[in-house]
Parts: sequence; structure tokens; C-alpha cells
Amino acid sequence: MSGAETGGGVLRLALRGTAASEVTRAQSAVAAFLAAHGVGPRSVARVELLLEEVALNTLRHGYAPGEEPMLDIAASLADGRCTLEFEDRGVPFDPTAAPLSAPAPELAEARIGGLGVPLIRRTAQDLRYERTADGRNRLRLVLPAQDEASG
Repeated sequence: MSGAETGGGVLRLALRGTAASEVTRAQSAVAAFLAAHGVGPRSVARVELLLEEVALNTLRHGYAPGEEPMLDIAASLADGRCTLEFEDRGVPFDPTAAPLSAPAPELAEARIGGLGVPLIRRTAQDLRYERTADGRNRLRLVLPAQDEASG
């Protein structure tokens, strides 16, 4: 991970390559940023989970063989909400429009994978995708920054 910087209430990270350790470091940096701004542990865990889903899938599946994967991440807080923005130059992929796979009727028939997009759609309060004019994927997720009251 390179380029970790904070400024103006925004944490910016640049991930390169496919190493899971890159994603783990990004999760730790975002978790520390959120905790420093008073975000509760449940909300931090939710953000970390979605960051992991998007980042790993982008870095591992979003690029053709021989291309160096890159992913820029920005995390910010405003009005009780956390916004994560992901930007990459990989193949176009819109998780807001991607077809969802049907669940397997039996556990023995279940395949590994295919759960990230439904998880992202269920968990994010707002989810937006765009393919920019310069050929980038831009994904924006908004999540609550407060833990739900238990009761």
C-alpha cells in the first residue's frame, strides 16, 4: 500500500498488486481513521468487510493477465455516514447492475464465491457506479457511521 495520507477529513490509499496483505493494511488504516473519528466497532467492522470484498475482487479479477492491478481508495466521514470511494482502471464492472447468482438448493451444491455483490448491495445505504470518460471504474458506497442501538 502506498500513498496513505489524510487531509481535509479524507483518508486516501493507493493499492498496487494482488497481495492480500495490501488489502489488510488498507483495512487497518481505514479502521484507525474511523476509530480516531469516533466511529463505533460494529460500524468499523462493516466498513472493513466491504472494503475487503471490493478491494480483493478488484485486484484479483478486475485486470487482464500481465496488467498490474491498482486500486485507489478514499474514506471520508460526514453527517453520520462513512463514504468509501474506489477507483481503478480494470475491466468495466458495475456491481449495481451485475446479475445475482441463485442460491444453491443444497449446501453440497454450493460454489465458492458469488456472495460479495449481494453483501455489498444489502449493506450499503447508497451504492453508485460510473465508468469515467478516461476509462476508470468508480464505485461509491455509503454506510452508517454509528453502531445500531442494542436492545
